[in-house]
Amino acid sequence: MKYPRVLAAVLLSAGMVSAAVAAPAVMLNDALITQILPADRASFHEAVAQALNSSADGQSTEWKSTHQRKKAAPITVQLTPKQTTNAGNDRVCRFLVGNFARTTTTETWQFWFCKQPDGTWKASAN
Repeated sequence: MKYPRVLAAVLLSAGMVSAAVAAPAVMLNDALITQILPADRASFHEAVAQALNSSADGQSTEWKSTHQRKKAAPITVQLTPKQTTNAGNDRVCRFLVGNFARTTTTETWQFWFCKQPDGTWKASAN
């Protein structure tokens, strides 16, 4: 039960509350995204925001963890916006793909994020 709370904390602290998570929480237990340590979360959130704010569609931004548990390899993430749309009311939304890797383990996460009036990004079911 610890890992679903970690994922929720990761998404919430970045202003990315997600109604888009369709998988049951138990499926997140060993997910790489849940293994990002608290010491790395701020830099991960900054990389996500940078990709959403500055990267052109198809342009990747790489992030790499600098803190890991004993003897664990770092987590690397390629963040790539794939599509940008206007969702009405001048609201910009972007489809972001995150390719996570640690040694031979890889995962792909995909979310729509919409820019909020305050400039933050929020994961969206739209």
